[in-house]
Amino acid sequence: MEQFVQLIVAGGLVLLAGLWGTALAARWGPAWAASVVAALVGSTALAVGIRSKLAV
Repeated sequence: MEQFVQLIVAGGLVLLAGLWGTALAARWGPAWAASVVAALVGSTALAVGIRSKLAV
């Protein structure tokens, strides 16, 4: 599978998990903070995957 597709799919899944985690975890707790980090990593991977295909 192409690298940009892997980044888009993985980024979307991690972003989704992070958003669900922030919705379900107690605010300002360790699980909430980890979910925020996961959402940021997921959105970054998603953006990198999209940008890598557009830059070509």
